[in-house]
Amino acid sequence: MDRLLFLLFISLLVACLVAAAQNRTPLDFRAPARLPDVAEMLSPSEVHLTGYLSARVANNAKNRLLAVAEEPMLEGFRHRPGKQAWIGEHVGKWLHAATLAWAYTGDAALREKLDRVVTELLKCQEADGYLGTYTPDKRFGLYPGSDWDVWVHKYNLIGLLTYYQYTGNAAALEASRRIGDLLIATFGPGKKSLIAAGTHVGMAATSVLEPMVLLYRLTGDERYLHFARYIVSAWDEPNGPKIIRTLTTEKRVDKTANAKAYEMLSNLVGLCELARATGERSYLQPVVNAWEDIVAHHLYLTGTASQSEYFHAPHDLPNHPGANVGET
Repeated sequence: MDRLLFLLFISLLVACLVAAAQNRTPLDFRAPARLPDVAEMLSPSEVHLTGYLSARVANNAKNRLLAVAEEPMLEGFRHRPGKQAWIGEHVGKWLHAATLAWAYTGDAALREKLDRVVTELLKCQEADGYLGTYTPDKRFGLYPGSDWDVWVHKYNLIGLLTYYQYTGNAAALEASRRIGDLLIATFGPGKKSLIAAGTHVGMAATSVLEPMVLLYRLTGDERYLHFARYIVSAWDEPNGPKIIRTLTTEKRVDKTANAKAYEMLSNLVGLCELARATGERSYLQPVVNAWEDIVAHHLYLTGTASQSEYFHAPHDLPNHPGANVGET
């Protein structure tokens, strides 16, 4: 009888461990939203798709995200400098997408690949927290061509924080904190200007706003929120993109900074996260103005916007083969 009870206990323990391993709901934020969403998204694990969309999502998870070669994503970190100025962005983008796909499918092979890529990526982080693809003498905008360095760290943060939130992997959060601490130590009043560290009027570098706010919300560390506010203030530096000011007065995306669509929208996503974290609705109005301008004047029938990666004059929407419509 004792043996039977022991076996029953072991079976229940294994079942609990399996259930815990299959738990694919995100961890709660330590810092709650102060501007709650009108509608909150479900975890991917709580969504069940059918039909055409289901097939497309499954195909993307199995034949794209699971099939992506790992070495090209990691090569720029393992063998600095990377072969392309922004080569380091790819692993963070993949981690973000693959984590959400795993949360939806529960695919064990995809989870195994995620764990392996994160482990290998973290081996490349240096003692001071640096996790980019440049050599020490050419980092953070200190050398021509290094103005995608903060941009790469942005995607590392997005990927690692998404992975942490769905897996609870403490090493990923610690690596993210070290990145955040390095950015705080490098940029800000009396230090290096973040605007000078990124191309497109500084918008490439300041788009790190989004994951810095998420880092604050996941840790509760006010230093990261303070740095996020510095980023917004940096937009008004003499050579800055003046994103809030222009979208509040001009209300036109083609008049904002150099009108580079991808980088501008990345900053606006960060502004939404800052509004959510602080409860300050004033951060939302420039985003609403940009949204209304894009929908009214810059939106193609396909749902994309921009040509050759920039916003142009209202209703200037060419669709010939050389128009380079809609940077993904």
